Amino acid sequence: MSSAILMAGYNNKRTIKKYSKMVAENYGEKFIETGYKPLREFTYVENGKEIKKPVIQFVLEKLIACDRIDEIIIVGHQMLIEQCMSEFINKIEKPCKIVNQNSRIPKNIIDQFNIIPKKIKFNSLAGNIIKGYVASAAYNNRDHALFIASDSPLTSQKFIENFILIADEYKKDSAIMLPAVYIDETKDRLGRKTVKLLNDTPYQISDKNDDHGRQGFRISSLIYLNPDLFDVNSINTSYNLRKWMNPNVQLKLFRATHNLGYSNVYSKYFIKKNLSIRECENIGSAFFGGPLSLIPMDGEMSTYDYDGTEKEYRGISEMLKNEVPAEKS
Repeated sequence: MSSAILMAGYNNKRTIKKYSKMVAENYGEKFIETGYKPLREFTYVENGKEIKKPVIQFVLEKLIACDRIDEIIIVGHQMLIEQCMSEFINKIEKPCKIVNQNSRIPKNIIDQFNIIPKKIKFNSLAGNIIKGYVASAAYNNRDHALFIASDSPLTSQKFIENFILIADEYKKDSAIMLPAVYIDETKDRLGRKTVKLLNDTPYQISDKNDDHGRQGFRISSLIYLNPDLFDVNSINTSYNLRKWMNPNVQLKLFRATHNLGYSNVYSKYFIKKNLSIRECENIGSAFFGGPLSLIPMDGEMSTYDYDGTEKEYRGISEMLKNEVPAEKS
């Protein structure tokens, strides 16, 4: 059984403005989100009837239904979540609590996890991960916990359960586990490019490769980790590198991998085209100061998250109308 920490944080206006400019300049997309993103409503069709609900509720319902999850911790804007979701949350039979994103990290926790305050602000992603983890039973047992983003409404119950099942086999040797979701195209349904890697793991999803023997992957909305087993001060840096199509991010990635002793990563990926999943695991392990595992999996729908752009909203809305009934199985 696992603790599930649902990440429902929000950014300030300055951060949103900066992010909006970045996606416009490097991705040609229009940023439309001005409110509290986890409460953005999406519509799906059930029994011929259109139903609206907040994006966070789609994810919550999957966690409630998962037999492998025995408690849910929500980290986000406590007041807004309670105002909008209290009736729904009060009906959840599993233990469920809300942790306020703006609460401070206690001094003993800062010391325990060797937190550097300049690198981890209390309301940053890393700060929320730590606060959510400390509020869970997993913290009391010094165990791994499942962290899931609140903005991925198409992530299925089946995908969550399959990932936990596999991750439980890995956790003796891994601090961090992520699904590497196989995508059978150069781009996904939202037009986002896949990361092309050689699959040198025991988990072979397909025998279809490109001319260099590589397959396409994207990261999903899930991660399974134990903050006791790696350097938590690296979390925010890694999160800020997720938009790898941004030239500035590519430069930062090149510098980071070079400093870790992997000076040829850029060449291996873009020129030699022979970068493998195992090599990415080695780079990630060095970066986080703890063993990291990438687990190839099916489950493309889990990769579609709503970052706040008009293109994502329209694309996910269309997929919800077509995919939700099938994803319930």
